Amino acid sequence: MAKSRRGEAARRLGLRAERLTLWLLWARGWDLVAWRQKLGRWELDLLLSRGPELRLLEVKARRPGAWVGADTALEPEQRLRLQRALRTWLDRVPWPGSVSFQRVSWSGWRCRFHPPERWDGLKIRPE
Repeated sequence: MAKSRRGEAARRLGLRAERLTLWLLWARGWDLVAWRQKLGRWELDLLLSRGPELRLLEVKARRPGAWVGADTALEPEQRLRLQRALRTWLDRVPWPGSVSFQRVSWSGWRCRFHPPERWDGLKIRPE
């Protein structure tokens, strides 16, 4: 398969995983705040809210049997970029409630929601 076709297939797989994640969480009472929010070079996959909580979801999708699974696809550098991007978003759109982060990994049609993490500290601007 040509490199560009593999890239396009990966983008389609990621988009499908984001849509399915959004649907699953909507069915659990979450409301969409932003989807594929671009902040400079960074992108926030899904921002959802339920009551006072804002949750950033990073969705990772891989084909079944892929060499690197979606469960391990988030590097520490990527986590820092996500925190910076969310901080930029919170500077523009202040959120009065709590802020959390959750990874969602897909392998084919199998989905895993990792435990959410509290990211409330991102709302505090350093002096």
